[in-house]
Amino acid sequence: MSVERVDFPISLEDFYFRFYTARQPVIIRTQSLAKLGWHTQQWSNEYLAHKAGAQQVLVQRRASGAYTAESAAYVPMQFADFLRQVMARPGGDDRVYLNLQTDNVIEPPLLQLLGDFSIPPYFKDLRLRCVNLWMGNSDMTITTPLHHDFNDNLYVVVEGRKHFTLFPPEQAPNLYQRGQLQGVEPNGIIRYASMAGMPHLSQVDIQAPDPARFPLYAQAAPTRRDVDIEAGEMLFLPAGWFHQVSSTGRHIAVSFFAVVPESSELAQARELLGRRRAG
Repeated sequence: MSVERVDFPISLEDFYFRFYTARQPVIIRTQSLAKLGWHTQQWSNEYLAHKAGAQQVLVQRRASGAYTAESAAYVPMQFADFLRQVMARPGGDDRVYLNLQTDNVIEPPLLQLLGDFSIPPYFKDLRLRCVNLWMGNSDMTITTPLHHDFNDNLYVVVEGRKHFTLFPPEQAPNLYQRGQLQGVEPNGIIRYASMAGMPHLSQVDIQAPDPARFPLYAQAAPTRRDVDIEAGEMLFLPAGWFHQVSSTGRHIAVSFFAVVPESSELAQARELLGRRRAG
């Protein structure tokens, strides 16, 4: 299985009917992010250091293995040091990764780069939760573990390439999250008995699943979708879609999290759009 690709600009009506209200992922291709009015083509190490190098950021640093809750910890680092030690270093450093996700809507270094990007049109009318930045550089593959988000995500690759492995929300009972699963809503929100301990992380190693520990994974496996997202492309990933993300080489991405409407609101919007499209 794969994910549909469409060319920018797809109309807002098409996006909302075919993908947003249908809760289906889509890859939107641009010839260049300049089509969005972005100026991220100038994000060289030197430019980024000039604009935001003095800012302190939190980076994920791991001792070994994949980036998991147990193996990695957030540590403060000056952005200029991160650029010098990771982004500008030949071969990079797979032990350090900038994964800017906090409770703030936007923060450094994105705050200092606001003039270079804007909210893509497909999210401009939604309730924005936050803007996230992802940066890394490594000859080795950097992989984030299989998990899902509680927000709708528009993930824009600025530089490099990302590999996504996806599973739909209804496979939650077969993906063995760390938390106690209570239910999956039609809008993709997945509920847990407690939000402590990062309950939305899957325990399954999808590269080498253990059928003895995770027998139900066999039911999820046929729904797996693998896609590569190139620079200049954006992935709409509705809430609840499980994803594992892998990167090799130098890569930068900006993602936009939006609040998920209630299931009833999505159903009403879809019905209205359907009637409009029918004539």
